[in-house]
Amino acid sequence: MSKASFNNWIVRFWWLFPLATVLLSIVSLFASDWNITIMLIICGLSTITLLLQLPVFVIFLIEKRWWRAVGAFFSGAVSFLFFVGIPIVNMFILSIPDNFGKKHAIPEGMEVNIPITDTNCRWNATDGFLFTPVDIDSTDSNSWLQIWNGEQGGIYHYAFYWPALSDGEVYLRCFEATKGTELSTSRLKSTTTTKVLGHNEFGQVVSPTEFTIYEGDWGDYYAVRVEVWHKPTGGKPQKLMEKIYRMEGWMR
Repeated sequence: MSKASFNNWIVRFWWLFPLATVLLSIVSLFASDWNITIMLIICGLSTITLLLQLPVFVIFLIEKRWWRAVGAFFSGAVSFLFFVGIPIVNMFILSIPDNFGKKHAIPEGMEVNIPITDTNCRWNATDGFLFTPVDIDSTDSNSWLQIWNGEQGGIYHYAFYWPALSDGEVYLRCFEATKGTELSTSRLKSTTTTKVLGHNEFGQVVSPTEFTIYEGDWGDYYAVRVEVWHKPTGGKPQKLMEKIYRMEGWMR
């Protein structure tokens, strides 16, 4: 492509750069699900489109296309504000406490289990988190579900033991214990689901698996009914057990 044809292309399609910046910013916020790698890639692409506005502005000035120069300048400025402003506003909104825990105080006298704080827990790239083994009594169903505190408030890990079970999958559903509001519905099932093979004796069904409770704020505890569900292959889901824990939400 010659310099003249490149300039003509820029003159005709200069509006693509700010439009691309706006669209990429929207994608980074709503489609990446806060995956840091995806957001960094999209932010990098958005930055490139913004930088391309500078030569567009210069070309318009050299060619004395004043109105298009003004349009390129202001569209670039608006795109930049959009690119920078939306994440800032979004972070500000997310930083506002939602007071979910304060609105759902644990009733006096309600018995709740406390997630395990494992000071010896370590993470490595091969095995992930390595938790200190917990005593499991096959005759005591209350010990079959174990939940640990994660690296931040609202992030937890669970392990699950069960007698004979058919092929299928096991997952969690969580509810605020006093009013029954289901929690983290958009992500909880996908993050807690484990494929299971049929077995005829008591044993571990789920090794420690991470999940997040999003409702509430750090240090703002409330009662959560944690339900363990099993969906047999080709069958209907059935609840295996439930256990009430004192939990907090994750503040992003």
